[in-house]
Amino acid sequence: MAGNNELVLLTGATGFLGFNTLVSLLKSGYHVRIAVRSEQKLQKVLATPSIKTLKPTEQQLSWVIVPDFTVAGAYDEAVKGVKYIIHAASPIPTFGDGTAPEQSQYEEYFIKPAVAGAVGILESAKKASTVKRVVITSSIVAIVPFRYYLGEVDDRVFTADDRIPVAEGPYSFEFEAYSASKAAALNATEEFIKREQPGFDLISIIPGWIFGRDELVTDIKSLTVGSTNSVLAGLLVGGKNEMGYNGNSVLGEDTAKVHVLALDPKIKGNQAFITSLGIEWDSALDILKKHFPEAVADGRLKVDGKQPTVKINIDSSKTEETFNFKFAPYETQVKQVASQYLELLA
Repeated sequence: MAGNNELVLLTGATGFLGFNTLVSLLKSGYHVRIAVRSEQKLQKVLATPSIKTLKPTEQQLSWVIVPDFTVAGAYDEAVKGVKYIIHAASPIPTFGDGTAPEQSQYEEYFIKPAVAGAVGILESAKKASTVKRVVITSSIVAIVPFRYYLGEVDDRVFTADDRIPVAEGPYSFEFEAYSASKAAALNATEEFIKREQPGFDLISIIPGWIFGRDELVTDIKSLTVGSTNSVLAGLLVGGKNEMGYNGNSVLGEDTAKVHVLALDPKIKGNQAFITSLGIEWDSALDILKKHFPEAVADGRLKVDGKQPTVKINIDSSKTEETFNFKFAPYETQVKQVASQYLELLA
């Protein structure tokens, strides 16, 4: 198998992307050690259908509890003996789940944890002599100036090689602070590699919106509030938003797959890959009509929603060429989210 039983430390496995990455790693033949914040979060992962079906042995799947990944040396024990690290854990916007920080707390909530977690895991990896590659989840908000998300767009095409300075606060709202946190983490980790010249290399994965089936979600509220999927789900049930959103997204399984494929030593290190395709948000409504006519007819899904698209040009062709695969279209993303919504509704 591709992984050849090599040990990977994975953070973020209790989140949407991280869990998809865990499943992809196990299916690819890697042994995985997941770093989780609590026993409760661990049990939720172990209870999922995919993990129950795969039935990993203690060698194939192990775990370590790291209550606070921002403290110095948080990952020192977790990295021992691992060959690869995938760091997918980082603060994300709350998407209306009621836990939003105050504006004065944005720096502490987003910026500091994102940088401390990413740089901290590199520092721990440097102490361990076994690590050969670290893959870190970034975001296209880390390479696109924030004014673009406010609709101030032009014809510029962004690639995985673009970088931007970190916008300093105070920040007006969550997404602005989140964007700054991703830019800060990306810049800080690349600076660490240049400065420290460790015995491992770094690959950054740069997704847009991540949509698709989420096994960790087991109720309607969790799908429609507090996650990236909730933004798309809101549109599918008639939500109307006047503010435009960036029109770039990726299927959860696809961006997880790229994280895993990036571990291959044949892939040159110290580079980045975008995982995203351009979309028109409101085309989701025609997708519903095509694939879920009964649910549209009886009102479970609605086609009167509104979500304007901010067109930001992103070039992900390097990713598809390097890893020799095609990203699933927006249609697949919409179908997965709509299907899960209907299942939970039933």
